[in-house]
Amino acid sequence: MTIHGLEAFHGEVDAEVFAVKFSAFMKGLAESDEEANGSRAHKFVLTDLRKNTATAELIERKIRASEAPLTSGIAFYAYGIEEIRANSPRARRLPKALVESVVALGNGVAKKFEFGELKMPDGSVLLLDAFLEERAKHVLADIKNKSTDLGLFQGVAFGSFDGVLKAVDFQQDTKRGTIRLSAGGLPVACNITDVSIDEVRSALDQRARFYGRANYGGNSRLPKMLDVRKIEVIEGGGGLARWRGAFDIQIDEGGWGDS
Repeated sequence: MTIHGLEAFHGEVDAEVFAVKFSAFMKGLAESDEEANGSRAHKFVLTDLRKNTATAELIERKIRASEAPLTSGIAFYAYGIEEIRANSPRARRLPKALVESVVALGNGVAKKFEFGELKMPDGSVLLLDAFLEERAKHVLADIKNKSTDLGLFQGVAFGSFDGVLKAVDFQQDTKRGTIRLSAGGLPVACNITDVSIDEVRSALDQRARFYGRANYGGNSRLPKMLDVRKIEVIEGGGGLARWRGAFDIQIDEGGWGDS
């Protein structure tokens, strides 16, 4: 994380401003890690602090073992910022505390500091500017307005999920697996009994779109089980597109569809 000082003050950064931004960033990472993995799975270790550029560097380390692959809290935080900047419906499903951390990161931009940057492990850079601050405040207001009268969905919805099929079990009559969603790598259990073995094998460890019936229990944003009826392997792709569509569920009262 780098905070750039105002030109009027020759680029110098107020220590209190930097401390507030760093604290907000750490809170956002902790919330992202918990949301992505169900509970805290990583710690974030400070590896460098450079006062001349107001930069703090962190690395992510696992703090608990898990049979299933753990999701990077840093990657989920980056996903959250991307969705907030895009002002997407998925941004309204982010944890309120995560969005609050983004609001805190942007608070005072162009007044107390010029702008900020978050450089991700893959080399991408997320800009902390006035535009992001405005979007984050708007998303947070929507989340607060909806929290008083909308609960988590309980029931069945038909649609598609974007992700990678992992951990397939063919031992029982009911064939099961786990889909790691493209959006932050979150796991969704799936029933693949109605899909041919050849179709399942072709999708293993490949990014694909999974169509079926999502069963929601009312205690999570993700379905408890996805009954898969069709799999389409996605060729190519990358960049920001890897986050798109993972939470887009369309209600199809007429039956099974392709969208």
